[in-house]
Amino acid sequence: MKLKRIHNAKKKAGGNNTEKKSESVLSALTPGLCFDFHPTDSSLYLVGTWEGFIHKCSCSNSQQFLETFRKHFCPVNCIAWCPLSPDVFLSCSSDWTIQLWKQDCLNPVLGFTSTQMAVYDIKWSPKWATVFGAINEGQLEIWDLNSSILDPVAVQPAAPGVKMKSLLFATQTDCVLVGDSDGQVTVYQLKNFSVGESRKYICDIVIS
Repeated sequence: MKLKRIHNAKKKAGGNNTEKKSESVLSALTPGLCFDFHPTDSSLYLVGTWEGFIHKCSCSNSQQFLETFRKHFCPVNCIAWCPLSPDVFLSCSSDWTIQLWKQDCLNPVLGFTSTQMAVYDIKWSPKWATVFGAINEGQLEIWDLNSSILDPVAVQPAAPGVKMKSLLFATQTDCVLVGDSDGQVTVYQLKNFSVGESRKYICDIVIS
């Protein structure tokens, strides 16, 4: 799939034809920064772009996008389908925000912002459908939508002089692994998270 740039309909008047032609040649394609395959339909995947768009694509159609989700206004750094609720996915961006989406709706269901820093990575918990983790340079955040949709329920600051870069929920455990700019991987244990009706609750969130 070639990621064709989506041009803004609002263009300034003026300028010569040479400048316009040069711009169209240089910006025909846009960089893709992240992608994730659908957890139950391996023919579908999402791509996040440098422009801030999210494209839903099909392996059987390499010519056009199925849908385009528009909310972020800076590069989309990570996309993650929810493994326990396959119609739901998260995105994070350098615009400081995390967005919660339902795949049949082109507008986000919820948006989250806790700091004025780019969000580089997000991951859903494989155990609880309402729990996800997020990483910016300064801290690890754990969100539990059963508890709050306004603030993370746990925050772990980065060590002085170190920037957090990536995270991963360890399967079959209550641990999160965080990679940093020093090449180190730190393991954190999660405690006191609700389980129970979490899958039902995430569905209630995206339907309401």
